[in-house]
Amino acid sequence: MDEIRDFMRSPVISVDPQTTAQEAAKIMGEKVISSLLVKENGEYLGIVTKTDLVKKVLAAGLDPQATRVYSVMSKPILTQDCYIPRSEANELMLRKKIKHLVVTKHGEIVGILTTKDLVS
Repeated sequence: MDEIRDFMRSPVISVDPQTTAQEAAKIMGEKVISSLLVKENGEYLGIVTKTDLVKKVLAAGLDPQATRVYSVMSKPILTQDCYIPRSEANELMLRKKIKHLVVTKHGEIVGILTTKDLVS
């Protein structure tokens, strides 16, 4: 059985809620990733994706240098345990219409699974 821990990307990269959309986009480009978790005082608040940046910042005509990720992030974070089957994660992502799923182990975030990871 294929478990999602075998397909997820790790380590998770996070940014402060005050990070600008432009800074977030730069980090994603440098790290070749499509999402960042938003974290403050050790607590994960949400997730910001390339799609969020395109739809909620650029398409909306907002200034990427002034827009903070907390204002465009998706929340709450949807998570699944690292031991669930890949097929179950795929079904959940299709049902919820999401492209990024945060993966946990014993309640701690350990990775991110994308739709691209599922098909590779």
